[in-house]
Amino acid sequence: MNPSDPSRGPTATIHLSAYASPTTHALDSVRQARSVIASLGRKAGNWIELDFSGVESASAAFTDELFGFVERELPDIWLVPTHYNETIRPLLNRHLSLLQQRRDRAWCLASIATGFEGRAALAGHPRTRR
Repeated sequence: MNPSDPSRGPTATIHLSAYASPTTHALDSVRQARSVIASLGRKAGNWIELDFSGVESASAAFTDELFGFVERELPDIWLVPTHYNETIRPLLNRHLSLLQQRRDRAWCLASIATGFEGRAALAGHPRTRR
């Protein structure tokens, strides 16, 4: 199994409402992010969905700590936010962009390692066109 290929292996889900404040339904602290980080080790696979169902808001402190830790310490883990509301979207946009860049980079590296880049260029893949 290629560790940079999130399509392989089981998908795990973390229900973030379990970590949110019971009164405000918010994820607004580094402490909450660290609790989520601790739960990552108990999940199988490298593709983990973060289910924001029931979460009303999130802070930059929470998202920066969670996504920053994963980018630095767990580069083979791919976090995929789901079911988030429009108030949370702006905080996630930057992190979703980083995820996309990492996917593109992983695809390019894998295509070079397998010799696929030449065939991708012939097929017109935008990442390999010269």
